[in-house]
Amino acid sequence: MSLIQGGIFSQDAAIYCTAQWTKLASTADAHPAGQGTIGEDANMPVGSLGFVLSDVPLVGDVVMASHRLDMPANASQVLVRLDEVCFPVGAVAHRHTHCGPGIRHLVRGSLRIEADDHTQVMQAGDSWFEAAQSPVRAVAMQRQGVTSFVRCMVLPVDWQGKSTFALMDAKDGQLPRLQVTHRHIDHILQLDAG
Repeated sequence: MSLIQGGIFSQDAAIYCTAQWTKLASTADAHPAGQGTIGEDANMPVGSLGFVLSDVPLVGDVVMASHRLDMPANASQVLVRLDEVCFPVGAVAHRHTHCGPGIRHLVRGSLRIEADDHTQVMQAGDSWFEAAQSPVRAVAMQRQGVTSFVRCMVLPVDWQGKSTFALMDAKDGQLPRLQVTHRHIDHILQLDAG
């Protein structure tokens, strides 16, 4: 999977699909901050973000992040999810996992990501990859307004319409959950059988 900044893109790669996110004209602190669409190539309007699922990670000037994803063995379909998570001031996504890998891109605010092997503060414009079942805690760092990121994950199809957010400690379920998730797209992608 690769994340590209919109425009015309050309590389010798088989593109399975592109989940595109375009910022809305006037968002301020609105949630969601953008809208999502699905396509079959990597060409999109300038200013859009494209999460491109291809046979090889993409490279080039417009590529913001890239990570090799292996499709599930013996799967004829996968679910491509594009969603957006918005954190108000003081919000914490307590230590949790997701059942599928994907790339995230911070579109506004500041977010501290705490993983098992590192902690990193992300600023608007930063991107990162999270592997499936990789525990992470996210803390909104802004003092006013909102922090939000858009992400694209590849999931088993039985997760269509369901949240993949799984807390690592059941006690954290009693704590406030201030972040809000907006699901833009759940797209079932047919994989090549051959």
